[in-house]
Formats: sequence, C-alpha cells, structure tokens
Amino acid sequence: MSKRVLIVTGLSGAGRTSALKILEDFGFEAIDNIPFFFLKNIIEVKIKKNLAVGIDIRSRDFDAKKIVSLINKKKKDIDISVVFFDCDNQRLINRYDESRRLHPLKLDLPMEDVINRERHWLEPLKRISQYYLDTTDLTINLLRKKMKALFQKNIKIKPTVRIISFGYKNGVPREADFVFDMRFLKNPFYVKKLKKLDGRNPEIINFVKNQALFIFFFDNIKILADKIFNGFNEEGKDYITIAFGCTGGMHRSVVSSEYFHSFLQKNKKIETFLDHRDLKL
Repeated sequence: MSKRVLIVTGLSGAGRTSALKILEDFGFEAIDNIPFFFLKNIIEVKIKKNLAVGIDIRSRDFDAKKIVSLINKKKKDIDISVVFFDCDNQRLINRYDESRRLHPLKLDLPMEDVINRERHWLEPLKRISQYYLDTTDLTINLLRKKMKALFQKNIKIKPTVRIISFGYKNGVPREADFVFDMRFLKNPFYVKKLKKLDGRNPEIINFVKNQALFIFFFDNIKILADKIFNGFNEEGKDYITIAFGCTGGMHRSVVSSEYFHSFLQKNKKIETFLDHRDLKL
C-alpha cells in the first residue's frame, strides 16, 4: 500500500498541534513547522509509514500559493491531502486569553484583525483542503473521535454519530451535518414551575414528550435516520453530527437529543455520544 501524506494546516490555536499528536497515535510519522524549502524533500522521502506534515504561518518562507502549487504537482505521484483546521474568531481569542499566549504573528493590531489577516494568508490552502475541521465546539476527546473516523481507515470502526443540543440564542453549531429546530414544540420555559428545570428533569421530559408533535416528529425522523446512515455508510462517511436546537438550549433540545441518543444506542452498528452544548452541567 502506498504511503499517505497529510499536510496539516490552519489557523493558529485551532487545534493543528493537537491533531499532529493524535495522528502520531494513529501511526503517522508527524513533522511540524518545517521550512518550505524542505517540504518537497520531506514528502518524497522513502519511508513506508504514513506522514503528517504540519505547516502554518510560523514556517520559514511560508507562502500558501507556493505550497498549493507544490501539492498540486505531487498529487500525480503521491497520495497527498490537505487537512485544514478552522475555528470561530471569538473562540480563538478566548483560547489565547486562557493560555496567556501571544498570537505567533505578534502584530501590533487588535487580535481579531490579526486572526483575519492569518485567514487571508491561509485561504489558498483552505480552498484545496480535502478535510475541513471546525474545532469551535470540539473538545480534545471529540476531536480525536472525529479524526479516528477520518484517518484510521485501516482499522474497522463503527460509524460515529455525535448528537448536540443547543440554543439558537448562542448560534447554530457550525460542525452539524443536520440541524433540527425543535421550537415548534410548546416551551416549558413559560410554565412557572418548570422554568428553572432543564431537559433531564422528569417533569420537563414528560411535558415535552407527551406532545403529539413530538411523537409525530420522531416517528418520521427514525425512518429518515435509518436511510441516511445507510447512505453515509455507502459513501464512506464515518462521522455524522446531528443537532437539535431550541431557544435557550435547556429544555426542548435537551429532551429531544436525549431521546434520539437513547434510540440510536439500540443500534449496535453505530457508536453514539451526546453533547449538551449550552446546558450548565
């Protein structure tokens, strides 16, 4: 089997370094932050192991257009792909604040302007990327699961379904493959005794699940899901994200995602996990 080369790039702070470590665990030879003039030699080196090469704006002589040109030339002879890591600006700013690290560009500009400038410089690589990973709402464990589904093709793994509950007031999850708006259901928020409870509470569960529209919706979604998963399986897509939203992400979306998660767990051919994005656990 021919060697596989992944060019791992993207915004600073979006998870590229963590991804290289994960790929090492998957058996890739990982090399980070090499100068452009070494890139050609590195990807042509005669080793049997798969190779993951980290490149970002810190790399000496970084020029996205030149890198794209080299990748396009090598595609004829080498199994080479670009993995691009992206993230919401505000989440990136928060990560830098939490780590107390400076952005590697070290420009005397507001942080958002620095990030936007980096986005512009990386755009040619983003355009040719075969794999695009938005890590805005991904923990390191979720990132590992997603990368396992994408890059551990030599190991037989179950399709992974991530189910998210969220509140529209905090934005739609950018990584979702399917988004279902549960705001057509009556809202427990407007019932005084239920307002401060969340969707894991039995009273909220009964309030939501006993609505005729809830039953009708999931009777149909179960049929749709079976067809969708079969289609994804045939197309080789091993990681699917399904999001259920309501206004605040506390009641209807939580009940819906918990219910759908329980339904999918009965399918032993699927690995499924649950993420209540906007619920204070």
